[in-house]
Amino acid sequence: MIEFGRKITVIALNAALIAFLMTATASYAQLESPLGDGGNLSLPGFDSAKPSVPKVSMTFSPATAVVGEEITATIEVKTDRAAYVYSQNPNIGAETKISLEEIVGLEPIDDKFKPSKDPKVVVEPLFDDAKLEKFYGGVSWTRKYRVTGSAAPKITGELKFQVCDDSTCNQFTKPILLQAKLGPAASEPTLEEMLQAKPQIPDMPEDIFEPKKTETLALISGTVLAETTIDPKREFGGPDPIHLNIKLLNTSSGDEAVKTVVLAITAKVDGDWHLYAQTQDPEMFGIPTAINVPKIDGLKAIDARFLPTQKPEIVKPDVDIVQQVFHHEITWQKRYQLDEDSFKGPITGSLMYQLCEESGSCLPPNTVNFELLGNTSTAQASLEITDEKAPAETATGPVEEEIAIQDQGLIPFLLTGIIFGYMALLTPCVFPMIPITVSFFLKQAEAKHHKPFGMAFLYCLGIISTFTIIGIFVSAVFGAAGMNMVANNPWFNLFLAAVLVFFGMSMLGLFEIRVPSWLLTWSSSKEGQGGVLGVLFMSFTFTLVSFTCTFAFVGLLLPMAAQGNYYWPALGMIAFSAAFSSPFFLLALFPSYLKKLPKSGGWMNNVKVIFGLMEIGAAFKFLSVADIVIFTTPYIFDYALVMTSWMVLCIVAGFYLLGMFKLPSDSATDSIGALRLAFAISFLGFAAYLSSGIYGAQKPEGILWEQIAAFAPPSYKSLDDVELGPALEHDELLYALDVDQAIEYAKATNTPLFFDFTGTNCVNCRFMEVNVFPKEENHKLLKNFVRVQLYTDSIPDMNKELAQELLVKNRRLQSDWFNDATMPAYAVVTPDGETILSSYKGAEREQGQFTRFLKAGLDEWQRKAAMAGTPVRR
Repeated sequence: MIEFGRKITVIALNAALIAFLMTATASYAQLESPLGDGGNLSLPGFDSAKPSVPKVSMTFSPATAVVGEEITATIEVKTDRAAYVYSQNPNIGAETKISLEEIVGLEPIDDKFKPSKDPKVVVEPLFDDAKLEKFYGGVSWTRKYRVTGSAAPKITGELKFQVCDDSTCNQFTKPILLQAKLGPAASEPTLEEMLQAKPQIPDMPEDIFEPKKTETLALISGTVLAETTIDPKREFGGPDPIHLNIKLLNTSSGDEAVKTVVLAITAKVDGDWHLYAQTQDPEMFGIPTAINVPKIDGLKAIDARFLPTQKPEIVKPDVDIVQQVFHHEITWQKRYQLDEDSFKGPITGSLMYQLCEESGSCLPPNTVNFELLGNTSTAQASLEITDEKAPAETATGPVEEEIAIQDQGLIPFLLTGIIFGYMALLTPCVFPMIPITVSFFLKQAEAKHHKPFGMAFLYCLGIISTFTIIGIFVSAVFGAAGMNMVANNPWFNLFLAAVLVFFGMSMLGLFEIRVPSWLLTWSSSKEGQGGVLGVLFMSFTFTLVSFTCTFAFVGLLLPMAAQGNYYWPALGMIAFSAAFSSPFFLLALFPSYLKKLPKSGGWMNNVKVIFGLMEIGAAFKFLSVADIVIFTTPYIFDYALVMTSWMVLCIVAGFYLLGMFKLPSDSATDSIGALRLAFAISFLGFAAYLSSGIYGAQKPEGILWEQIAAFAPPSYKSLDDVELGPALEHDELLYALDVDQAIEYAKATNTPLFFDFTGTNCVNCRFMEVNVFPKEENHKLLKNFVRVQLYTDSIPDMNKELAQELLVKNRRLQSDWFNDATMPAYAVVTPDGETILSSYKGAEREQGQFTRFLKAGLDEWQRKAAMAGTPVRR
């Protein structure tokens, strides 16, 4: 029994081994046979299936060729239905190869032999899931040629292919030989033949070629949306004596409801060569020019065909032979109505022509294919798209061109400064100064000789003076970016934080601020000169705190001071700072008039306490700035700590207003008023709002959170990319930090660059990164660029040596391109980093501005790439 079991086991193992070898044979047979031509790959000791023998045929169609006409070469391989051959696409080394050695009397029309049907794509796990393309039952490959007439058409070469079935693969090599007869029409007719053929030439009225019978279209001008230039070359021979220029023009004005574009094709012919009109009769020994542009979505043809800008010249080279020719230069145009919403490029087409000399010799007809990418909207022509390093946009949005601000005249210049001053009040840097101003003048109002109007006026005058004098002085000494460097100095920010905490604690009643007696004695007035000095100090603090958020206008003026021009910057800064400080004049008056209200002592103390808490909260911002500059990334005062601190301070303020605790300076009270309750609810509600942004799965939306997130410390996700080097990640997009390495990568991939001139402590920069970059339309457009962030104050998470080197480079680049130190500033740049395609300055204050800037730069790059004939990465 045991012996019988052993026999059964042996039989089973042998059967398994045979099955394994047969499976391996079938799989391994997919490889090219090592036996050479017709080799049959199988394992020794096993009978292989009979190999599938293919039938190969090679023909020309038609068999008799005529000069100027098309002829098709066909190579056909037929196999059994269960067998297959591979396609020409490279795979595991078994692809079909059609190698041509000699082509006589023919000019290729197709670029290669094309199969008569689509292959079946099979994923082969034995070859790492390679996708193999198979033609079951065989296939025909065809290629079109044009007969030149130099000799009888002939093609020689070699065909290599494999035929496989379920068990075997066989390699075959066949010589290629295709021949066709040259028909009698291919030879140039003799005079006797022409005379004999005369009756076949139709009689034509004398006026058939009169100008009135030739439809033309006057040359149209407009904005170039896309352009390409072609110098045609023949596959066998040198360049043609003709030069082509194809343009897409926008001929509509901006207020037209229906946009009109024109596709214009211009041909310039060298020497005494000429080409034929579209209306040339082919029986008159001249092949007419043919223009073929397939239907394009979004373009509705106005003209039935392409029309020349001039009538053709009528020539009669022989008796009863009439030809229509163009010498030197001719343009054909066709008008279209543009539907901007449905237009989809590219625009493709072909031009077929024949060139002849006056001596009578002609070149074979030639066909040139062209492609225009175009712009998706003619309205984009009004955006800032320039070829050179163009003037950039301001925070008001894209512009066509930017006139030097001082060249607009004195009144418009001053009005611009005033408008920008009021606009700057919307920036986040100004918010902390509101409680600081009110709390400071609350304390001033307690002085015996306090003059509210005079102090408020002095406060605004101090802001105007410090903005003007310090701004111009620092820029003249340290350059256009000098003020920004001062505002981002870590020790200066620590000083500002200490000042805010000092005033905050004073408002909370921890101590009382007294002017030293020696300072009062030194003052020439006994009416509170110490207060005057305090007001001037506060105006100085106000200037430094808010300076980095006012660069949209100030950044245009300070470079003039850096270059030695002081008159215009001084006037501009005075106008700007006067408007900027005017609301704070009212805030400075506010506490003094509150003091005059009945029973103002108790609730005014409550106001001081609340403002003291707000000042302490503002101090965290400057502590985070110092933290980032010292450690390059938030180390102590990061996003979570600062936001949580603000939330806690709001909770404390809410509980205080509800009377849940009191400070020693508070007056006794048994109840709280409705207004105080409303403020308490507001503070507690704001604390809950902050908590949802800090700990919630989804951040709040709306303008309030946008400002809060911009003012909070940034959070960085840094990494080292193989191609870009050191980089930061924002919304799953990488931003390179090394501009030189980014340019090298952009040139290698032929991808335009997106430059983001930014700063670690730039509030408006954070506003753009947090609220504008992530928008769906902007995020999608940004994917088309190699993105670079050029920090100009400090570079996050980078060693000091490399960071300092990049800082110098980034500042110089911004100064050279924009001639100012505005942050943020953006530019779309060519891959070589040399030419600005579009630019934008400041934070987006109108929906869609930043999107239009990105789209304008991308469209301009695509237009340039189309003109240069280079592929565009999408």
